[in-house]
Amino acid sequence: MGGALTSLVAVAGTLLGSFITFLFQRRTADRTEAFTWRRLTREERLTAYAGFAEAVVAYRRSQYDPFHRRMEGGASPALADAQTEAYRCRMVAQQALFRVQLVTDDSRLVQLAEEALEATRLMADVTDRPSLDSCVVQAKQALSDFVVSAGQYIRAA
Repeated sequence: MGGALTSLVAVAGTLLGSFITFLFQRRTADRTEAFTWRRLTREERLTAYAGFAEAVVAYRRSQYDPFHRRMEGGASPALADAQTEAYRCRMVAQQALFRVQLVTDDSRLVQLAEEALEATRLMADVTDRPSLDSCVVQAKQALSDFVVSAGQYIRAA
C-alpha cells in the first residue's frame, strides 16, 4: 500500500509540475506575442505617418508649378502638365491619408492629417504671390502639427 501511495504522489507531482510549466510557458508566449504585436503596430504606424508626411511635402512642392505657369500667361501645355502632376501628387497624398486612417485609432491625429492635406490643397486656389506664401506657411504648420502629434502618439504607445 505504501508503494502505491508513493507512486500516486509521484504521478500527481509530475502532473502538477507539467501543468505549472505549461502555465509559465503559455504566459511567456502570450507576453512575447503581445510585445511583437505592439512592435509591429508601432512600426506600421511609423511607416504610415512618415509616408503621409512625405507625400504631403511632395504634393505641396507640386502645387508651386501650376501657380508659376498661370503667372507666366494662362493656359498652356506646361500648365496642363503641372496641374496633372499636382493631381497625381494629391492622389498619392490621399492614399497615404487612407493608410493613416487605417492604422490609427486616434481621431485627433486623423483630423490633423486631413487638415494638413486640405491646407496643401488650398494652394491651388491662390492668385497672387502673397496669398501663395500665406498658404505655404499654413500648409507647413498643419503638417508640422500632424508630425508632432504623430510622434507623441507613437512614443506613448
